[in-house]
Amino acid sequence: MGIPDLINHDAIVSFINDEVDKLTLIKIEEFRKELSQNYYFDDCLLNREAVALKLDISLRQVDTLVKTKRLKKCSIGRSVKFRNSDVLEYMATLK
Repeated sequence: MGIPDLINHDAIVSFINDEVDKLTLIKIEEFRKELSQNYYFDDCLLNREAVALKLDISLRQVDTLVKTKRLKKCSIGRSVKFRNSDVLEYMATLK
C-alpha cells in the first residue's frame, strides 16, 4: 500500500471545492462593502425633497442651485430628478 492509495481523491476535491466556496463568499462580501462605499455605483435618481434632505437645505435653495447651473437636473416629462452622482459632485465642490 503506497501513499497514493492512502489519499482519497474525492475527499480532496470536496475539501478544495468547500474552501474555494468559502473564499468566494468572503470576496463577494468584501466587494459588496466596497461597492456600498462607492457612491457612484449607486447612481439612482432623487427628487427635490431627497436632494434637499441630503444637502440639508431648503427646496428653494435646491431650485436656486439648478437655476445657477451649479446642480444638474434630469427632466423626465414634467418631473425633475437629480442623479445621485451629480449631487455628490456638487457636494465635493463645497470644501
